[in-house]
Amino acid sequence: MNKLEIAKLQSENAKLKKINASLIQRVESGNLQIANPYSAFEHSVTLAEQVRERTVALNNALDKLNASHHELKIANAKTENANLSKTKFLAAVSHDLLQPLNAARLFSTTLAEQTLSDKSARLVESLTQSLDDVESLLRTLIDISKLDAGVVQADIHAMSVSRILVQLNAEYDEAAKRAGLKFKYRPCDAFVKSDPQLLIRLLRNFLTNAIRYTPSGGILLSARKRGDHLLIQVWDTGQGISPADQRVIFEEFKRIEHHSNRTDRGLGLGLSIVDKIATVLGHKVSVRSTVGVGSVFSVELPLVSQPSYRLEPTMPFSDLTQPLTGLKIALVDNDLAICEAMQGLIAHWGASITTAMDSATLLDSVDLSTLDMLIVDYHLDDETGIDLAERLTLNRTLPVLVITANYSNELMNQVKAAGYRLLNKPIKPLQLRQILQQLLS
Repeated sequence: MNKLEIAKLQSENAKLKKINASLIQRVESGNLQIANPYSAFEHSVTLAEQVRERTVALNNALDKLNASHHELKIANAKTENANLSKTKFLAAVSHDLLQPLNAARLFSTTLAEQTLSDKSARLVESLTQSLDDVESLLRTLIDISKLDAGVVQADIHAMSVSRILVQLNAEYDEAAKRAGLKFKYRPCDAFVKSDPQLLIRLLRNFLTNAIRYTPSGGILLSARKRGDHLLIQVWDTGQGISPADQRVIFEEFKRIEHHSNRTDRGLGLGLSIVDKIATVLGHKVSVRSTVGVGSVFSVELPLVSQPSYRLEPTMPFSDLTQPLTGLKIALVDNDLAICEAMQGLIAHWGASITTAMDSATLLDSVDLSTLDMLIVDYHLDDETGIDLAERLTLNRTLPVLVITANYSNELMNQVKAAGYRLLNKPIKPLQLRQILQQLLS
């Protein structure tokens, strides 16, 4: 054995002695002094029993925790299923409810455009306002349900802001006039990244609130660049919002008391929907307001350069008082009330319209080669309106307008891919006439 091995053994022996001394010291300094081997045995047995009891208690706690997790998982699954069922139910019910509401709106518009006495005109105006309120409440409930269930998905891409502003101007200029307000908008040729359908729903809530809570004065819809973002803003000359209320107005069921002679039928969900849509889009919304002066609501969108693909030209907005004389239209809808309402309204505008509840009846009633336009409801009995339109227009080019209560991006893209126009229910008569007017032009 050489010196190196001896030194190594001595070092290991020294370490063992230190460890042994440390163990002896711990035993001697312990709280429990063990007098003899039997006492040590009893102590070991007691410790073992304590360990067993604590192990059993720990296992029981783990079993209860696992059971709780299992129950929580089942409860979450039930909640998700309930939300999904609620969303499906509302989607189905919304179509059934929007059908008669759609017909009622078309009938009321036809009636409003007749020559009426002052008393009758006031009654029709009240009827129209009530229908607007019902539509607003129903659409709000459907939107909040879908947003809460997480089924609303954004289709974000480069888009032109000009189209959005032009469309909103056409929709709300007349609504502002009916409320005794001035409405202005500033054109903007910027391009942003957003979902046009969700963005326009967000801005409609801004504009609807602005009209509802502005007793006098006017509303401005504008867009302005701020660095690499674009601010789309709705200004109003309403009564303003206090700093305390500004912190809570985007919460659900938060309504601000306004001393106005107008009846407010809102649920306090409009700005909550705005906040939820903005979250889906990833956009920032904000409000500035001064009590007694007015408010400005803003949504901030990322700017992009003009897309390389060619955009379809924006259709001009023409004079809606021009009659539609000479325009030949066919409508297929499986709801008799809708057929009658559309027949009365479009015929009142001067166009010739043939209605049918299925394609066979339509083919027996009209020569397709003489038509200027085909209007189809998406939800038919045996096929979709898109399938019917493709079948009827197989050998010729015919403008097609698809009307539906389905607001999904999937259907919107399907209609766009087919080269058709889309109009959501309840139909806004001004939008419908604008489309028909563009075709005639």
